[in-house]
Amino acid sequence: MLEKLINLKKTIRNKIPKPLINFYHYLFSLFGAIYYKFPSKEIIVIGVTGTKGKTTTCYLIYSLLSGLGIKTALSSSLYFYFGDEKVENKSRITMPGRWFLQEFLRTAVNKQCEIAVIETTSEGLWQNRHKFIDFDICVFLNLHPEHIEHHGGFENYKRAKGKLFEGLLRGARKYFRGKLVKKTIIANFDDFYVDYFLSFPSERKITFGLEGNPQKRDHLQIINYKLTTKGTYFVLNEDSKDKKEPKYFTRLLGKQNLYNILASLCVLKALDIPINSAKEILKNIEPLPGHFEIIQAKNFKVIIDYAHTPDSIEELYKNIWNIFKPKRLLCLIGSAGGLRDKWKRPEIGKIAAKYCNEIVISNEDPFDEDPLKIMKEIEHGVKLYLAEYEFEKPYKIIEDRREAIKYLIENAQKNDIIVLIGKGAEPTIETKDGPIPWNEKEVVLELINDLKLNKKNENNRSSNK
Repeated sequence: MLEKLINLKKTIRNKIPKPLINFYHYLFSLFGAIYYKFPSKEIIVIGVTGTKGKTTTCYLIYSLLSGLGIKTALSSSLYFYFGDEKVENKSRITMPGRWFLQEFLRTAVNKQCEIAVIETTSEGLWQNRHKFIDFDICVFLNLHPEHIEHHGGFENYKRAKGKLFEGLLRGARKYFRGKLVKKTIIANFDDFYVDYFLSFPSERKITFGLEGNPQKRDHLQIINYKLTTKGTYFVLNEDSKDKKEPKYFTRLLGKQNLYNILASLCVLKALDIPINSAKEILKNIEPLPGHFEIIQAKNFKVIIDYAHTPDSIEELYKNIWNIFKPKRLLCLIGSAGGLRDKWKRPEIGKIAAKYCNEIVISNEDPFDEDPLKIMKEIEHGVKLYLAEYEFEKPYKIIEDRREAIKYLIENAQKNDIIVLIGKGAEPTIETKDGPIPWNEKEVVLELINDLKLNKKNENNRSSNK
């Protein structure tokens, strides 16, 4: 009965024209703003958007501001924060609809938060969930093909992201600790689409990057960095004036996290907070669960990451090879169902075939699609790459995700690294029959422990013979 109701709800939702759904969310945003008395006029609001890195960047901004003694609220895909108070986002919706965000902002104001950080998605922006929120600082991280089928093309996806920046100057002017905050756009200068996001009107524009260096811009750049297994060291262009060139350190791994860090430091610039005041705080920020999270076994490592787009998956594999230099890279790959960007499934297969020594294709979030069909489409990409370059690499389909992880752990050798993508810290696997509870880290730890016990029992049996 429950399955029939769920399918009926999906059918009805798919029949409703998108403009009507968007208008529905617009009305809820309006009613929410009225009911909660337009809370965004009473608090500095920062919006962060981009294809990848949103959750980490939002958490970095929250952590840096909190570490500086600024009570900050955060709405993101993992948690909601109000200062030190932490609430799990059980909905799995990154940018909740109806009037949730207005309620979130009113709660933040009532709890005396000075700043609110909101992770914003293309879906939420397209559906007007950001309406009647007066943003003060809008951050653009990057743009890559994602949700293309849902939006009906890449240009529509880009325009959806742009909605965050459209009304920036129309919002109320606010003060932070006695000083007027300029309406500011912060943008990744290294991204191909940066000019589009900088084209929106604002009172201040700040850029950041690792590559380009626009001399006439308000620009923050990392001019030197070193990736290590313990974390990353880097030097900012603003430090070069100091002969000592103080180095920053972060426990966050990989080149991509340098962009997330730069974006968060630019927020400090926008608020006229000295960047070097965050140096010690940055040092102690732990990586988020499920984001390049490393689990050390006796002879090998397991890395859990949320990467789910071809670009982010390739970046992850590159980082692992460059930083850890493993003997072999064993990977579990998958892709979400529910008609989500079917084009990327063979692409994920190709990337895995390029970088990994052994591949297991498994379940991720099939939703109402046939899981095996999704996995076969990924396998097609693996086969194409291996045939094109005349390689032979072992690969297999193991539909049960736990069994797939078990297979990789049991077959790992000394100095191997196993990489699990797609789930990160998500608490469920979404199927046509509803959500199944899931905790990737707990599963890995259990299976590693089982492996230890099995080996111990084998050794005991051998010694008793």
